[in-house]
Amino acid sequence: MDVKKQIKSILNQAEVYRSQGLLREARDKYIHAGKMIQKHAGLIRNHKSLLISLNKKISAVKIDLRKMEDAPATKEMPESVQQIIKDHFAFSENEETRELAEALALVRFGQYTRALEDLKGLLKNEQVRAEAAKNIIRCQLTLDAVDEAVQQYRGWMKSETFTTEEAQSLRIFFQNLLDKKGGGIILPEVGAETEPEAEDAPLEMASPSEEAVHPEDLLDISSVGIPLSEGASAGRTRECDVCFQAGNMLNLLLSDRETDVLGILEPNSELEPVEFFSPIAMFEGKARVVSKKKLEAGPKKGDFSVDIQIVGLF
Repeated sequence: MDVKKQIKSILNQAEVYRSQGLLREARDKYIHAGKMIQKHAGLIRNHKSLLISLNKKISAVKIDLRKMEDAPATKEMPESVQQIIKDHFAFSENEETRELAEALALVRFGQYTRALEDLKGLLKNEQVRAEAAKNIIRCQLTLDAVDEAVQQYRGWMKSETFTTEEAQSLRIFFQNLLDKKGGGIILPEVGAETEPEAEDAPLEMASPSEEAVHPEDLLDISSVGIPLSEGASAGRTRECDVCFQAGNMLNLLLSDRETDVLGILEPNSELEPVEFFSPIAMFEGKARVVSKKKLEAGPKKGDFSVDIQIVGLF
């Protein structure tokens, strides 16, 4: 594809994103197109007027983003309703992990503020603190609170809340999620006295263990690749981030605009083959959709919370 057609394609994508309310994605596409126009200015006769028009669009999108971010957050459910959720929708195989399961039940219903409060309270519980910490990070990233998550992580490392093994596992897990988001944030190695420069530093990939990784151990799953079987996207795979994990139970948070994947994620449906991605391995298996619900309250109101269960590995 020549440069002019490529720029036109990017601008068309930006307009589609903007029309669908995906403002951050639209802004990034406009900026990308602007950089390409500047780089190939000699090939584009009206590049100056195009850049002026793009700057206006970027400014307008930024204003819309500020309005959206300044808008009051949707109220969460009453405490009595949250308690009902904890009582009836917690996946728990034993009493020792009951409180963790209750907190994750709140996440499934989009009650992130209360879930984060409960998860942070579990950091004192030696048995579940590592899993609680990972789900705290997942919640914060779901809410786009990246800086808060990084600050929280650094505080954990200074307080020596975790064993060395737990801290190393947590760093690999968190760094993998940050790398997927982009932005060049590099977490310091466990026990390191100084931190590398985050700005303009190359992404540091977590080094896999030298020991063989067995899928049966159910590693931390950061995302899943779901095969699409309907519509124009049939035959493709959609990668979806994991919002939280409790053993072999994974929760996905999907926008109502993602109709291609939502259409096949119906309760009790079987998914095969599914790709499971962890920080140090990718493996395939099959899964079953346990539930799908539209969030009626909270900051992600209108999105769909989908629970899938890993039922087999290849």
